[in-house]
Amino acid sequence: MQDSNPFEQDRTDVAGATSGDTRGAFLRKAGVGGVALVGGSALLGAVARPAWAGDVGDNVSDVDVLNYALTLEYLEATFYTQALGGSGTTGVSASSAKFSRGAISSSKQIKGFGGRVQKSVYGNLVAIRNHEVQHVQFLRAGLGAAAVNPATFDFSAAFKSVTTFLATASLLENTGVMAYDGAIRYVDKGDFLQAGATIATVEARHASYLNVLTGKSPFPSAFDTAKKPSEIFAAAKGFITSAPPDVVALFGRLP
Repeated sequence: MQDSNPFEQDRTDVAGATSGDTRGAFLRKAGVGGVALVGGSALLGAVARPAWAGDVGDNVSDVDVLNYALTLEYLEATFYTQALGGSGTTGVSASSAKFSRGAISSSKQIKGFGGRVQKSVYGNLVAIRNHEVQHVQFLRAGLGAAAVNPATFDFSAAFKSVTTFLATASLLENTGVMAYDGAIRYVDKGDFLQAGATIATVEARHASYLNVLTGKSPFPSAFDTAKKPSEIFAAAKGFITSAPPDVVALFGRLP
């Protein structure tokens, strides 16, 4: 972790404006299931009125909220692609695998489940990786030219063993749920809120599954905890070695 990590610097909130788009256009252009993903400025359509997320005087634009989500999805997609290997996508580099199917299935932690559960774990983790890559594709396609660039991540400490990999995966997924819950209040357009919800609920399923694999409750309480962007990145900055200027600027505008 470099001492000059930009997320450790003090920020001041600034106002930002963006034009809108409809849910139908967003979903058609971005492709919820990862199909027919296209580029272009889908979120920066021809609606003249600036849309402030939440309309509660927070001066956070919907595009900034979606870029916040994209930054988190970059982190998760990169983590799983490095752990399990994969061809990556724009913003997520291809990588060889740190852990093979055999290493995961034969680890002490997973062997304890036995039978069908043990045999299915690797495939389920690959499915989670694919989901995170599709989330990146979905958000980048919807944001088009407004999409921020990825930060540089270091997960070396998380890849010391299968146990640390799964523990970190559980941490990231649960943090992702808290991040989406915390960002809801800033979203103005129901169209964008629904688009984000289609990701947030899947992140919660990932978190539940990984909680079981790591010996925690799949549903620890009746309500999830919402966290502000500053709190999320205080937790995640240990994995971030550097951030591009547009991401630094983004977090200068977030609460």
